[in-house]
Amino acid sequence: MLDSDMTEQGHNNLPAGQNKEAEKLDDDFIPDDARPLCPKCLKRCHPLQHYCDGCDSNDAINPLTPYMPFLNIRFNYGIFLTMWRKIFLDKNTPTISRLFFLFMITMFVPVFWVIGLPLFLIYKIPETKLRRATLITLFIIAIVLLVIFARYRLFTGLVSRPIHISR
Repeated sequence: MLDSDMTEQGHNNLPAGQNKEAEKLDDDFIPDDARPLCPKCLKRCHPLQHYCDGCDSNDAINPLTPYMPFLNIRFNYGIFLTMWRKIFLDKNTPTISRLFFLFMITMFVPVFWVIGLPLFLIYKIPETKLRRATLITLFIIAIVLLVIFARYRLFTGLVSRPIHISR
């Protein structure tokens, strides 16, 4: 598209007299030592760094981080960590907000309650041998439950049912 076509169609955000100034701009105005800043603590970070290592911010520094698999987990689910902190660490959070945050965590993070909470409580056990024995016991129970569930499903025909074709 030509510049005159863009100006006539209203695609230009600059007033008509400033078009020549916009054409002169390029990337030379960015200094060589420029670094991105953390949105929370304003610490200078490396350009290839995805998250700030100086604070607990879940905001991505690199603009492509939300689109990268496994790197975007912290970006997408950081709101649950923020709600968790507001429930237990922030003394100024109203009770109704705490209940709402707890409801949201309960509804949308069931894996946390099934896996995360037991592991969190296990790692609070001060004795190493007791903690290790508890972990091994829980893993054995989980494997036994998975085997029982798999056998039950296979023998009752819930996994593969015969296909009946009627004519």
